[in-house]
Amino acid sequence: MGNIIMKDSSEIYKYYIQDQSKVTRLEKLHEQKYRLKKYIESVKDKEPFVVELAGMPRTGKTVSTERVFEFFNIADFKVVRTKEPAQIVKERYGSAQLSGVEFNDKTLEISREQLDECKSKKPDIILQDRGVFDNYIWYQMMYERGQISLETYMSKISNIDEVLHENDQLYLMTADPIVIIKRDYADQIFLEPRKKTTIEGVTQLKNGMEHLLSKVSDDGIILLDTTDIDAIDTAVEISSGIINGMSKKLGLILTE
Repeated sequence: MGNIIMKDSSEIYKYYIQDQSKVTRLEKLHEQKYRLKKYIESVKDKEPFVVELAGMPRTGKTVSTERVFEFFNIADFKVVRTKEPAQIVKERYGSAQLSGVEFNDKTLEISREQLDECKSKKPDIILQDRGVFDNYIWYQMMYERGQISLETYMSKISNIDEVLHENDQLYLMTADPIVIIKRDYADQIFLEPRKKTTIEGVTQLKNGMEHLLSKVSDDGIILLDTTDIDAIDTAVEISSGIINGMSKKLGLILTE
């Protein structure tokens, strides 16, 4: 296991980053991580801490999952992460063969399967990039677009509170739709008009997510707006939240 306190932070200043306030925050996070690691080694039969990153595109879900995974994994936490479920559905079934509702049903099914499989490995932390809750956002969208009836919609979301309780933390990632579109163009080299990441589509998704939130308990839900923060700060915010959440669940008080 790595040192709880870094012996010499000059390497960070020299090679990593020049923002002293950010370095100070990373050093604090580093120390808290190893204090938590030392504590959980003494805890028997602990439940995994389940984290889901869901929400809007181009808000940092996938890259944050990768960074958070490395942050804890390098300190010898046992961390597992799920694969993006929609991609698995495309590989197994081919999206052209499924209607929108069928595609989302299959995605939800795979999300549940992956979560159960991860839990069976008894890790310290489970990270989900677009996990179970994300599917309920899409059911909300389908209903608001008139693609499914009220009866179908109600049947699909009837167990949403139960699903929410499977997560210890749910980060709902959002950003201003204009910023999302700018990020999408900045991240790709093709100039053809976007078919999915459009102002209209992103705005509908944002509204649907907010409408869904009004219907559920907000326990464990963290709304994270990444409009004005960069990718590193987003990952730091999530990592810090996980440390605090795990500490609280285990009854550990981390000194400031």
